[in-house]
Amino acid sequence: MDLPVGELMKYEELDMNQCTAFVLGGGGSHGALQVGALRALIKAGYTPDLIVGTSIGAVNAVGMGLWGIDLDGIDALERAWDDVSGAQMLDPRVSPLILRLMVGRPSDRARKKIENYFTSMGIDHGMRFNMIPWGRIGLVSADLATGQAVIYGQNPTDLVLEGLLTSIAVPPWFAPFQKDGQMIMDGGAFSTLPIEPALRMGATEIIALDLDDDSLLPKENLTMTQYFEQYIFAASRRHIYLETALAETHGVPVRRIDFRGLATKPIWDFSEHKAWIRAGYEKASFQIEQWEQEEKSGSVPIANSYQQEPAWK
Repeated sequence: MDLPVGELMKYEELDMNQCTAFVLGGGGSHGALQVGALRALIKAGYTPDLIVGTSIGAVNAVGMGLWGIDLDGIDALERAWDDVSGAQMLDPRVSPLILRLMVGRPSDRARKKIENYFTSMGIDHGMRFNMIPWGRIGLVSADLATGQAVIYGQNPTDLVLEGLLTSIAVPPWFAPFQKDGQMIMDGGAFSTLPIEPALRMGATEIIALDLDDDSLLPKENLTMTQYFEQYIFAASRRHIYLETALAETHGVPVRRIDFRGLATKPIWDFSEHKAWIRAGYEKASFQIEQWEQEEKSGSVPIANSYQQEPAWK
């Protein structure tokens, strides 16, 4: 599932043929923004050789792998989002779920519900990554036992359903997945925008769809819970910065689209998915137009966009 830690820096030993990767970050229901952005990218002629996703980004990645890296595939992905929105996959009653988790009795209702949904999509328990019809896919999870990211799909015989269920295993809805001494959970714990895993899989150019967003958090008079949420957001931003800097070190350009402020409801609420798909399309279309203008003028190199953000000065 993953390269040994010692292999991290040996990118020169990988097959460095041109490999454009779409990197899809985590963010629950906000993943609808990615669906619209993917439509804009495909429509503009951007076609990935590799798609790497974590959490909801993993779900979108597999959807494209199953239904096609084209506009017909995006149509199918949108229909899947309609189904998910109507099924209320994540229980909005968060406090009881946290309490059950704290007392050692986590609910497996959400896992069973979403597992049944995945199998209804045709992802049975025996499906392996080399059976996905469209392109190369990588799904990112986090191993709490080792502190390392786990990448399902590096080995083509990895199980797709296992990769999905571990990548989306975010508490309090899902308990960690335990196997062979590993304790695997939602990939966003270590790599909310999986740029470094895409490098491991040979990416030479990355387009990253970043769902990380603190716009719904208050900025003053925070409760302890809100302080913790802000801490989680800050840690994830640090991960993204370091992974982007790593890509730059190895000469891999990263074009990043963020959707901050576009989602107006929490990550477990799927009710606004149609509006978010439209918003994601508009934001990505605008960003693509900017890229094209920059390429024509030669005034701004396509590179690490974090260098231009005040947060990192």
